[in-house]
Amino acid sequence: MLPALPMRAVFRAPRRALLRAVPIALAAMTLTACTDDPFSPYWDRGTYYLQYANNRPVPAIVSGGVGANSARLEVTRGTLTLRRDHSYQLLVEVREWSAGGQFYETTKAYAGRYENDDRALYLTYYDAHDYYSSVMVANWRNGRLEVVVPNVDGRQDVLCVFE
Repeated sequence: MLPALPMRAVFRAPRRALLRAVPIALAAMTLTACTDDPFSPYWDRGTYYLQYANNRPVPAIVSGGVGANSARLEVTRGTLTLRRDHSYQLLVEVREWSAGGQFYETTKAYAGRYENDDRALYLTYYDAHDYYSSVMVANWRNGRLEVVVPNVDGRQDVLCVFE
């Protein structure tokens, strides 16, 4: 038969273990919550690659393209690079086909600074025809950055999804 222990001794050991476990659990939850938030100080910036253009897998035809030799605009690839100093570079490579079947390739490039607000990025840029800066808004959704890139072919905006 075991000796009888006072009730205080029985509950003291588990209480100490619980008091130690609570701060550790809180720290673990805080760190995982910060890494899930894409624009927290713990989130690692980097390069994202274009996966979809106007909700079609890249390479994707974004305008024209009714017949085999018809004029069309195709987005072939792209990248969005975010840096810790709040600068960015966005590149979208475009192939424009003429009605005769010939094509030429160009790269639409944007660079500048960005600011973040929760799950949105505000990318500032200067257009060749403007005196003032403009802003693109990129949204973080399910591990992807979605941004409408203006004037991909000089007149058409394209929804680009980067992963």
